[in-house]
Amino acid sequence: MEKLELLSRIRKLSSLVHSEDLKHYNLTEDSIKELSGTLDKLTEEYIACYC
Repeated sequence: MEKLELLSRIRKLSSLVHSEDLKHYNLTEDSIKELSGTLDKLTEEYIACYC
């Protein structure tokens, strides 16, 4: 995955995970944990590749 695409995905997912509106989406706790886990994985991938 290219750097800019990876950053874009991280930015979008981060804004969703940290949004106050997340409560209004009626997601299960497992779904929220999965989103957060995916954000962590993408962030780790970015750090491993570009830092």
